[in-house]
Amino acid sequence: MGESAATWPSGRGRFVTFEGGEGAGKSTQIKKLADRLKAARMRILVTREPGGSPGAEIMRHLVLSWMGKLLGPEAETLLFAAARDDHVRTVIEPALKQGIW
Repeated sequence: MGESAATWPSGRGRFVTFEGGEGAGKSTQIKKLADRLKAARMRILVTREPGGSPGAEIMRHLVLSWMGKLLGPEAETLLFAAARDDHVRTVIEPALKQGIW
């Protein structure tokens, strides 16, 4: 602790998540952090879950539509897991390897 983000070693990016219920202010805090990292000349990527990649966006649509309820809780859980897997493999992990936060 005590080191600023700008002085951390380069190389692999950092993965930061924001958790909280609907209306908790996640989007506001994400924007504030993104603005500070940009001001520090950091390369950043802001994304979301479920979604964040083409395949995961399709699954997001299913989960958030009536289809998620129609399929039942087990299938809905599997859709969330599949969306996360696609998002991590196709967006997050490649960005981290490029040094993107």
